[in-house]
Order: sequence, then structure tokens, then C-alpha cells
Amino acid sequence: MVGCPFSCVVWDLDGTLLERGGLTPVDGVETLLAAWSADGVEMAVATSAPTGLARRVVDELGWSSWFGHVAGTGPGVVGKDEVLVEALLGLGRVLPDGAVGAAMVGDAPTDVAAARRHGLTAVGVTWSGTPADVLGGADLIWSHPPS
Repeated sequence: MVGCPFSCVVWDLDGTLLERGGLTPVDGVETLLAAWSADGVEMAVATSAPTGLARRVVDELGWSSWFGHVAGTGPGVVGKDEVLVEALLGLGRVLPDGAVGAAMVGDAPTDVAAARRHGLTAVGVTWSGTPADVLGGADLIWSHPPS
């Protein structure tokens, strides 16, 4: 298993940790999350789904111990930028310094753009079918979870 190059990773949920449109984990993601969590990497979820739903999904998958915070949309929190900031705050990371050593991993241009705007390393993933050229501006492109 490859060690994590970041001290903090904020993950998108649908299409990144889970197969797009479903509740099936992407092949290799659970092994990666368990290893990085055991190595002390801070991790959070930042999703456009409602916070309550996102937390239930993470709980039902048995992933709660891997994530220090699960942030989604809700009253006062709308859009990927606000969700990303909420996820970082939930880990005790206040911007701009909280972005140091942190990455946002996602399958959408909005994930990449939010990461870039807030000073995180932007990691675009193509394993859900998003073409790499759509993730323009990403610092890294992953075609499969690192192993």
C-alpha cells in the first residue's frame, strides 16, 4: 500500500468513494481508507448531498472511524466551496493555514475548482468515468485508487 502524500485528505462521496449513483464502494477505496487512517492521515468527506444522508451512508458502510468529519449541504452550507470549508473546519483546520498539506479528491470540475480556490492540492479522479480533460486544473489525476 502506498503511503499518503498528504497530511489531510477531503474526499467527495458520489463518484469518488462510491460508484456513481449508488452505494457500492469503488474497488480499492476501502483498503486505501483503512491504511491511510491507520497511518494517521486526517480525512473528511465533503459532498453535495445533504449532511444527514452523507453521515448515514458513511455510518452504514462502517467508515465512521476513518473520517474526522462528514460535511454536506444544509442550512447555511451550499455548494462545494462551502462544504469543503465545513469539512476542514470539522477537522480543526482553519483556512488559509488549514490547506497546508491537504488535498481534495473528487470526480467533478467543482471539486477541482473548490480545492484550487482554497489552496488545497486538487486531485481529480477518472475512475467514475469523468474524462481527465474535464478535470482541468487538477494538480494530480488518479485513474484508480493508489495501492
